[in-house]
Amino acid sequence: MQVSPTKTPKMKINSISIKLFFGLMLPFLVWSQGEEKDNLGIQQVTVTKSYSPSLSNVFKIRSKPEVNDSLSKKKLGVNYTFLSLPVISTFVPNKASPLKLQKQEATFFYNSYVSGGLGNKSSFLLDAAMMLPLDRSQGLGFDFRRSAVSGVEGTLLPSDQSRTTLNLLHQYKTKSLNVNSDFRFDRQNHNFYGISEGDRTNFDSSPTDNTDAKQHLNYLSIRSKWQWYESPFSKLYFNTSITTDYFDTTENILKINTQMRFPLFGKYLEVTPGFQLVNTDFKTAYYSDEPLSFKEGLTDLEIQFLNIGKKLKFRVGTHAFYALGNDNKKSAVFVYPKFELSYSPKSQKMIPFINYQGHYDLNSFTSFSLQNPYVSPTLSLESTEVLHEGKIGFNATPGSGLRFRFAAVYSKSNRHPLFKRLPFDLKSSEVPFRLANTFGIVYDEIEKKGLETSISLRFNENNKLTLETRYSDYQSTVEKHAWNLPAIEIDLKGNFRFGQKLFVQFIGNYIGKREVAAWDVFLNQPLEDALEKTATLSGVFSISSNVTYKLNSSWDVFYEAKVRLGKETARWAHYENHNQLHLVGIRYKFDLNL
Repeated sequence: MQVSPTKTPKMKINSISIKLFFGLMLPFLVWSQGEEKDNLGIQQVTVTKSYSPSLSNVFKIRSKPEVNDSLSKKKLGVNYTFLSLPVISTFVPNKASPLKLQKQEATFFYNSYVSGGLGNKSSFLLDAAMMLPLDRSQGLGFDFRRSAVSGVEGTLLPSDQSRTTLNLLHQYKTKSLNVNSDFRFDRQNHNFYGISEGDRTNFDSSPTDNTDAKQHLNYLSIRSKWQWYESPFSKLYFNTSITTDYFDTTENILKINTQMRFPLFGKYLEVTPGFQLVNTDFKTAYYSDEPLSFKEGLTDLEIQFLNIGKKLKFRVGTHAFYALGNDNKKSAVFVYPKFELSYSPKSQKMIPFINYQGHYDLNSFTSFSLQNPYVSPTLSLESTEVLHEGKIGFNATPGSGLRFRFAAVYSKSNRHPLFKRLPFDLKSSEVPFRLANTFGIVYDEIEKKGLETSISLRFNENNKLTLETRYSDYQSTVEKHAWNLPAIEIDLKGNFRFGQKLFVQFIGNYIGKREVAAWDVFLNQPLEDALEKTATLSGVFSISSNVTYKLNSSWDVFYEAKVRLGKETARWAHYENHNQLHLVGIRYKFDLNL
């Protein structure tokens, strides 16, 4: 600062700051003049510092002062006198340049679509779905799909297949409750064609000439899942189903599960009771014409003490089962421990875990036929007791978008179900499922040791690749081998988007070698003299892909392919599949309002 009484240079002072300063200081100046009559004189001040504009943070007093004086006072008027001084500022604001936005195609979401396609081997597809909002909290959905393909070449029996599914959905959601219910019908049409031309021996003519080997599997179910967010009664699951087939098989299943969660000592106590009932009727047995009936009920109660922390997560409890008795066995109680433990370090790059449990499971014709559609409608149903089932391993995230999982697996079970090919019945060759072309269920004590790995690569929001492998070593006690259980299984999944219009999805699956029971088919000998052999099926790799191209917001064209590679294309012995299936279709998306 320089002081000059004679010469007045150019001043560089912000006018707002000077006015504010004098406005604040004026009352004190008035007061001081009343006390002292000093004359300070007139001085000129030159500020040479350049102006830097800034805004200070606003501080708001959020409390209101209390006034205890009950007397009313007249407000005194205060007159302020401002001294206005001109200030020259060199601040010039920069002109803002317009922001250039990248042009993007608008994204449209529709509540309905319909699609159709045609392909080789007389294959076709018809697919339609919609989800309509009824109000702010409810929605009604519909899903229909119909597909078919012609038969495989070289089979003695027809091998065409078709499938029809119909699903009705209802959703209800509020802040405290979420309900999802559906009515589902699934019909699978196929044939017991698992007989090859080379199996025919010692027969001048085939007993399959006049055989109708059709099989129609019908699954009808009603399911409802309730979830409360602000209640100790947190979940309710209800499922009832009816399964029928071409040979008058009937099975009814009822499942009810609930879950309650209570806070306890800063943790949670979780109680999960449940009930199951399976009632199955077969028109005939495999080795006789006598009908078969199975009925078994099961109640279970799971109690767990759990902690959901940032680093340590665990579940510790027990799972008890009460198997209701029937004509063949008495009621029994089974109790197993159950615990899960995982630890997340501060970096969370590697999370070790361990879990262990036992459980008691009801088997059914429904579950077996969904795994293997070529099971005989003459099954013997027993419950499976899993004595030990545990995993130990870790989840790792070494980098952004990269996840890795490794686990060692061990299990031991009693009455473990195995799919085993049934022998040829010379006396009942007119029965379509007694031609060594179906599978029965045998039960054995199975011990399993294995390794599981998973690698996931997420490149961005729309591009992801996942590889899962499972290696298992099975040891059987009664049977020669753990029939139809592969030692190696590999799954490969990918989702990719190229630009805004091209989408690619694929699923690859590899099933390694597995031992199967083999019989001399069409051999002129009684059933009781049939000799069991062991055969080995080679590994088979199958890949399913879908390529979709968006023509515009409403229309898509797509291409689907199913390719099987390997010496054999059959998951189940003698049930070969088409090596290649290709289908091209078109999809139309639209909004439907009620």
